[in-house]
Amino acid sequence: MTYAQAPDIIYHADDYGITPAQSELILSYAKACGGTGTLNSVSVMVNAPSFSESIPLLQKHEGSILASLHVNVVEGPCCADPKSIPLLVDDKGVFRQSFASMLKLSFGSQKAELTNQLATEIGAQLDRHLAALPHAKDALRIDSHQHFHLIPAVFDALLRAVEERGCTIAFLRIPAEPVLPFLKTPRVWLRIPAINWIKHWLLNFLWRMDKKKLPNYQVISAVFCGINFSGHMTPERVAAVLPAFKAYARKRDMPLELLFHPGAVPQKDALNPKLTGFVDFYTSPLRGIEGEALRSL
Repeated sequence: MTYAQAPDIIYHADDYGITPAQSELILSYAKACGGTGTLNSVSVMVNAPSFSESIPLLQKHEGSILASLHVNVVEGPCCADPKSIPLLVDDKGVFRQSFASMLKLSFGSQKAELTNQLATEIGAQLDRHLAALPHAKDALRIDSHQHFHLIPAVFDALLRAVEERGCTIAFLRIPAEPVLPFLKTPRVWLRIPAINWIKHWLLNFLWRMDKKKLPNYQVISAVFCGINFSGHMTPERVAAVLPAFKAYARKRDMPLELLFHPGAVPQKDALNPKLTGFVDFYTSPLRGIEGEALRSL
């Protein structure tokens, strides 16, 4: 596998780099990295305090597993000078905008300034990513924490930061999950929480606004699965919908991306312990079950 190539099915794990132990656990689900499992792609969280300690393990396996920049403008410390991005961070340089508040700003009178500050921060994260994985410049893979990049101002800023650095995008996650594969698998309907259907609708709506800015998206993206089962990508659920998603992707001549969140971390290592919802997600035992899904597929 070269850095730019994508397999027909991308078995992907988000949040690599929070701690060295968590990063090592994530790679244990990748056969190509000496582990057991189907994992073949990870997202790197460059603003994590343990990034510099976690990245050498990934560098060791570079060329065996795909690596994306996991743009994070929602939690933890920023990478840019905090004074240059006051709309994004508090006085300690910690991100302070929720998805809802960022979305509101994106449609408000401060949109232009917000976009400028987002481009500054995303650029700083991209610089850190390229310093660790330099040949990513010619085959950049990119996504975002909590799918913030579909918010219009974030999407604009991301494209600007990439262009300013002369990067070539090889892959951009588009988390606009199709509904048809779920309609063809009625036995999973009652297992999908209502809140996930709301997220599903919102991300699809935002993507309809963004897609005109990226006319070649079908060449650099994949059919996506991971919103309706977010946090619950169990072996049974994934196995139930996988045939329908494979058929959907084949019909469109696109790869398929399945998003998992294996690798729990202790509460003390969460990027922002004050965000209880995030902490619950990081420490959830379901992360171990999602890891087992990667091993069983």
